Amino acid sequence: MLPRHLPVLDGLRAIAVLMVLWNHVPRTLPGYPEWLVYAEILIGPGGFGVELFFVLSGFLITRILIAEREQGVPVRWFLLRRCLRIFPIYYLLLAVMLVVRPSADIAWCAVYLSNFKSLFAPVDGPLAHTWSLCVEEHFYLLWPLAVAFLPARMAPLLLGCVVVPLAIGGAWLVSELVPTEQANVVVQHAEPFRFLTLGTGALLAFHEARLRTMPRHALGLGLALVAVAVVLHPYVLFFRPALQQEAPWVDPRYGPLLWLVQSGSLCTGLVLLALLLGQRFPANPLAWRPLRAIGRISYGLYLYHLPLYYWLLLPAPSGTAVLTAVGASFAVATASWFVVERPLLRVAARFRARENPAGG
Repeated sequence: MLPRHLPVLDGLRAIAVLMVLWNHVPRTLPGYPEWLVYAEILIGPGGFGVELFFVLSGFLITRILIAEREQGVPVRWFLLRRCLRIFPIYYLLLAVMLVVRPSADIAWCAVYLSNFKSLFAPVDGPLAHTWSLCVEEHFYLLWPLAVAFLPARMAPLLLGCVVVPLAIGGAWLVSELVPTEQANVVVQHAEPFRFLTLGTGALLAFHEARLRTMPRHALGLGLALVAVAVVLHPYVLFFRPALQQEAPWVDPRYGPLLWLVQSGSLCTGLVLLALLLGQRFPANPLAWRPLRAIGRISYGLYLYHLPLYYWLLLPAPSGTAVLTAVGASFAVATASWFVVERPLLRVAARFRARENPAGG
């Protein structure tokens, strides 16, 4: 029987949100270390953090959906729990922004379409990060219905034969037909491309039991995915040849496609390796209690940090302002967790599997 809770994934979630918080600290900050600038260019913490969130989301929601389908739990219960988890603090933030900093972007955010708006005009300012929440919400609207109502073997086939090829093939087509700068925006912000890592996370959930019984094969797969990511890293393909005054190894117009495959391989591989780590060594760094605590409030941290950064860091960032903004982000996210999110999660818990869920 699979474990219900996986502490290592709370730790990974914490790492993901900390990467995003780091990414949004202005590089114009006085005294910002040069080595940290290079590290940021090499790691790409914002994209890495979001991609890790996508894999984790795809894995966790699919894991829940599979278990509840087997137990006869109505899919509407899952959707209701998602609404109680996602919408309250999201619309609370939008309401606050409507009062303190009204903009046309709020309407796009309110209908979960800011990622599409960004394809035509940037969603700048304190709500620029909501595009990723829109991508996830679109996945939440479609995928639970597929798992609940398709034949059991059809859902993973849909992922492997439609979702993943469509994402990769679509990114190739966009790279071919659209100027590179615009292609980057399209591939990074729009479906079906960003369903790639949500889909690979879901595939991990379908094969989790088998992977746990074959740890050596799973380890090899995880390491292979990370190796692919290293080989396809922009530094290897583009930056290093440029520093050596050589031609890039690959036509730069395929950068968006390669980034999608590279980041997806890396984060899928890391999640798989984390699962194996948690199985083999329950007391591991990812299960460290403070890291897990950050993972629990990661949704609030992600949601609130950018508006607070804009308020406290701009227009004159400083080291003290950064510490204040990060501290305020943690304080607001913690308060949100205890005052709003956790009470609503207790309500949502009523719509979980019981001893006889089919009769509920």
